[in-house]
Amino acid sequence: MPDEKPKTYKFKAEIQQLLNILVHSLYTDREIFLRELISNAVDALNKVQFQMLTQRQVFDSEAELAIRITVDEAARTITVSDSGIGMTRDEVIQNLGTIAQSGAAAFVKQLAEAEADGEKRPPLELIGQFGVGFYSVFMVADEVRVVSRSYVTDAEPVEWVSDGSERFRVGPADKETRGTDVVLKLKEDAAEFANAWRLEQIVKKHSDFVPFPIYVGDREQPVNQRKPLWRQSPRDVSADEYDEFYKQLTLDWDKPLLVSHLVSDVPVDIHSILFVPAHRERGPLNLRTDHGLALYARGVLIQEYNKDLLPNHWRFVEGVVESEDLPLNVSRETVQRDPATNRIRKGLVSRLIRELGTLAADRPDDYTRFWHEFGPFVKEGVATDLAGKDDLVPLLRFASSQGEGLVSLAEYVGRMAEDQPAIYYLLAENLESAAHSPHLDYFRATGYEVLYLVDP
Repeated sequence: MPDEKPKTYKFKAEIQQLLNILVHSLYTDREIFLRELISNAVDALNKVQFQMLTQRQVFDSEAELAIRITVDEAARTITVSDSGIGMTRDEVIQNLGTIAQSGAAAFVKQLAEAEADGEKRPPLELIGQFGVGFYSVFMVADEVRVVSRSYVTDAEPVEWVSDGSERFRVGPADKETRGTDVVLKLKEDAAEFANAWRLEQIVKKHSDFVPFPIYVGDREQPVNQRKPLWRQSPRDVSADEYDEFYKQLTLDWDKPLLVSHLVSDVPVDIHSILFVPAHRERGPLNLRTDHGLALYARGVLIQEYNKDLLPNHWRFVEGVVESEDLPLNVSRETVQRDPATNRIRKGLVSRLIRELGTLAADRPDDYTRFWHEFGPFVKEGVATDLAGKDDLVPLLRFASSQGEGLVSLAEYVGRMAEDQPAIYYLLAENLESAAHSPHLDYFRATGYEVLYLVDP
């Protein structure tokens, strides 16, 4: 009601300790606060979009579905606004106060037990009980004010205010439009974020492909692309577009040896573009400082280097993966391991192996380049991946006593002598010493081919 007075609510005693954990343990980069707010805004926009399709009564139905970020550099404030579904007073208390009612004491207790066992991060199943993403704002803000108006036509606007301490305040507000405004009063040491150009760069890095326009400052055009290449059909993407995207992703100016574009919704939703680089060693300007795939969910960058979606021996592969089915913990920094993750992993690996097999059949010279650069990784997989080694065996190539080219095991078996009882191989430090080994005399006399194994 308009004349209602603000009411103060008290977090549980553990909340200050919990917020300290969230700010200093779960998040490693302060700029991700904006990614989290944008992600929440996207969720709100998706929900109101659904409501507009399924019912007629939606407040402010003509409003553009968009996210707007404004900055007051002098006041050191940032406002992130969306025209999404909004919240009623009860929803504000429920959604923004959940952290106070989700077993904080149990979380802290189990965190202490995890640390005692040598684990640095909180248990994933516990993190998943908390709406932690929103609270990343307290990494950069002294005070946060949330003003929201629900899509429900007769709902009153409401305000939520907190400084991250043990109390938060909820009261009436003035807001004529549907959606939510999150106003951050920045800390002194976070003043760098009160800059429109800085915020644009964060949007481009973490949220360039969200499906709604993001306006920053006074710009009349969205700063985000909203057209992710991996969301398009492979038949609509040209080779030049793949090459350009690869350059943007890695700053590697050599064209990739192989591009694998997978779009699938059965048995699990996968949109991905994977690249096999031309060289194992990258140039000094390469953007990628670690191995792993860029992971997106609903157009939002969740992890820059995800190591869960490909086995370790595929760590040379670059690329992007997005899935609607992937469960995330609330910090959006770790993918929870579950059947969906395993299915995505299986789908990506299966496609990679199949397309490398096609590369070997259709472009043998390029496959030879691949093998010289990345063959040891495939051999590592055969040695370490007990479940997947049989799928990798057809990719193996070896030098042999019958020539300078490479031979697969299938080719070797196909040209074995009728009386040859086994596959023969010779261990050596290099190809030259292998070729001059006296052990080969018998095999040359019988015509049996010998594989040269010269990798460590």
